Amino acid sequence: MNNNNFKEYLENAGLKPTTIKNHLRNLDKFNKLNFYDLKLTEANIIKILKDDEINNSQRLTLASTMSKYLQFNLLPNEKLIEFIKTINNQLQKQYNERNKNKKYEYTKKDILKEINRFYKEGNYRAYIVSYLVYYYNTRNTDLNVNVCRSKKYAKDEKDNYLIQRKNSVLYIRNNYKTSKTYGSKTHEIKSAKFIKAIQYLLQDEDIKCTRIFDGFTNSTNILKNYLPFGLKTSDIVKILLAQDNTLHKASKISSKRGTSLATLEKSYNLKV
Repeated sequence: MNNNNFKEYLENAGLKPTTIKNHLRNLDKFNKLNFYDLKLTEANIIKILKDDEINNSQRLTLASTMSKYLQFNLLPNEKLIEFIKTINNQLQKQYNERNKNKKYEYTKKDILKEINRFYKEGNYRAYIVSYLVYYYNTRNTDLNVNVCRSKKYAKDEKDNYLIQRKNSVLYIRNNYKTSKTYGSKTHEIKSAKFIKAIQYLLQDEDIKCTRIFDGFTNSTNILKNYLPFGLKTSDIVKILLAQDNTLHKASKISSKRGTSLATLEKSYNLKV
């Protein structure tokens, strides 16, 4: 297997360096699993990946790499793509069942109390982030925002913004998971505490815009330090729905989050 040529192929495809590194590592792993040096065909790849010692997560990552490697070699990969879909569906089903049965020790009231504690202690970044998750049911990407003192500084149509106004803050989401389906979302926040928290971040008059986070590459780990009890954004949504499992509440979350009701029903304990 020619790793260098495959690496060049992945680079030309526009993949990120970390993704390319992972694919090359997976290629080496697969090569070690191919004990009998079987010919590189879809059937043989699937046969090797069905080994009992490999779990579904490993199968998925290795199959993804080998699918790309077949493409690189101008070989058919349709059956392997179907195999990937099957494994992915199995993993998704396991994930959904695990999360539906998950019990949380915190309530909606506990979360709100913690958000207010952030404010009282002057931890304004944590307050802002937690407020957005609690009231707008955001995912991780939605929280990668640029705080600006005027809309004239919000020039990038692919970025997310919190824009200071006289008596409110505009929350503009252009970059979020389902933006291609639901488009840009804008919310006007009139909470006095939230406005004060934004003013604090912009207290230096020389600052036109400032990002909530300097880097956001490992968002889940970063957000643990800013969300109540180190919960994930999805956990907070599930807790909110667990205490108000109604179609009315779900419809509001669906609209704010940019999630279909079918997804909420499937993954977030919704009963309609």
